[in-house]
Amino acid sequence: MNVLLINPSTGYYNRALFNPLGLVSIGSHLRRLGNNVKLVDDCVEKTNINKLLDEFKPDILGVSLMSSRGLKDALRVSKAAHKRGIPVAWGGAMPSMQHEICLENENVDYVLFSEGEFTFEELLEVLRGNMDKHDVLSLSYKENGKIIRNPDRPFADLKDMPISDFSLIDVEKYMQQYLGCQKMMYLYSSKGCPCSCTFCTNNYFHKCTHRKRPNEYVIEEIKYLIENYGLDGVYFSDELWVTKKEDAIDFCRRVKENDLHFHFGVQCRIGMFSREEFEMLYDAGCRWALFGIETGSREMMRKINKRINYDRIVPTFKELNEIGITTVATFIIGYPGETVEEVKETVGLLNQVTANLTPVYHFTPLPGTKLYNEAIESGRYKPAKSLKELSKIVATETIGQNLSDVPTRDLRVIRCCFNWKAFTKKDAIQDESRPFEFAKDTIISGLHAISQKGPIFFFLDGFRAFKEFAYTFWYSHAYPKIIKKYDIEL
Repeated sequence: MNVLLINPSTGYYNRALFNPLGLVSIGSHLRRLGNNVKLVDDCVEKTNINKLLDEFKPDILGVSLMSSRGLKDALRVSKAAHKRGIPVAWGGAMPSMQHEICLENENVDYVLFSEGEFTFEELLEVLRGNMDKHDVLSLSYKENGKIIRNPDRPFADLKDMPISDFSLIDVEKYMQQYLGCQKMMYLYSSKGCPCSCTFCTNNYFHKCTHRKRPNEYVIEEIKYLIENYGLDGVYFSDELWVTKKEDAIDFCRRVKENDLHFHFGVQCRIGMFSREEFEMLYDAGCRWALFGIETGSREMMRKINKRINYDRIVPTFKELNEIGITTVATFIIGYPGETVEEVKETVGLLNQVTANLTPVYHFTPLPGTKLYNEAIESGRYKPAKSLKELSKIVATETIGQNLSDVPTRDLRVIRCCFNWKAFTKKDAIQDESRPFEFAKDTIISGLHAISQKGPIFFFLDGFRAFKEFAYTFWYSHAYPKIIKKYDIEL
């Protein structure tokens, strides 16, 4: 069958081009089964959807949505497909958590929740007439005016997933400068996380499980990209890189045995590795690590069920500074009921940690999370009831409904101050020979990303980028009283 997979445009400039890993995996699986698969990424290049549909003549259109940002473009391509009688299936994090709202739209026929590889395979069998849709696990659809959701599919063993077929995408378009790398690309080596933070969709989407891909699969992909495209950096997009130290040790061993020369970055937790183990990672090529700290308040840490050793936060970053690994510590402000004093504690920790970058995000209640459900039950939050309302929610970057006890302007100032601090920081990476590297990478990657779609979109997205820059500059400079109130160190 002809299968068209689309990653919709987010409608704004991308500071980094993320390889659509989920679609690549689905496309690789369907292709190895003999299907004719075409993957189109509207974030990279604007597509004439009508011409594409008429020429490729797909038997089904699959659309991936990680958040509400891509809704406008997703509806555009879905409507075009429906006009030609082509069935439309949506998947990804957002439809998985909001399948009813998605299916209420006349241009969406199916929602595949959780992982889509085997569900999409069986959906094709339904279209061929070889299977009943009622028997397809992890599938939602409309029937007689009602929305039906079939039972969940058990999680797959990742050794049964395919090695990525990179011929589905234009690899060069996803390579970018990042922290000293000239051709860095996002890959994945695991799925999920065993933790149960109350603000995170992992509870719903991955059910607090962590599954590791075989290291030999990951090494094979990296080796292929190095040999064919000159890859020199990998950012593992995993929510949590590993849970077993043996997997990290095995990966480092394989890198050395295969004589692979590249740098990589991981996302991990405070207390996961000792100093000696981080030195082992550095020796294998690890040059950056991200830690989700999320709050500087011990009480708020308890409320969000973060479960990390607070006393190990500051020492961990000092150790990594000494080893030479660039560190990123993420924080969230504006939790439901969060007080000014609790936010001051977060700013205090932000001022204290020696992480190279400390991005701050606004709390956004995400469907399926404990804080989302509690906010609705308490009457603090009114959830979106339509795709139009959903499309207006820009998670973490803007404040939709302020659920905290902190003034909205204060939250904006705090976030912008630390983002401006990161952008202008001279030693944003652990290499004194490359000052202001983060600012340079941000500008170059942004220009590269917004130039992909042609001159018209270059100017439109460039204007949006300038607006975001101006917004950050204004809020980080125009309110000295608020900066003083929270004792923000710039």
